[in-house]
Amino acid sequence: MISGRRESSMTLVLEREEELSPRLLELREKIHDKDYLNNAIFRIAQVISRKLVEDPDELHFRD
Repeated sequence: MISGRRESSMTLVLEREEELSPRLLELREKIHDKDYLNNAIFRIAQVISRKLVEDPDELHFRD
């Protein structure tokens, strides 16, 4: 259970980090790495582009 939280206009910060998985803590650090973010955005764009080529109907926006 989360004991409390602090909110700002940019992020939600959980106070009880000892309950978070090591992977989540690792990703929290990486999110501030500009190269990591650029590579992640590039990979996401590649997946979406590939899906559009393979099956354009699969990626329709919902109302």
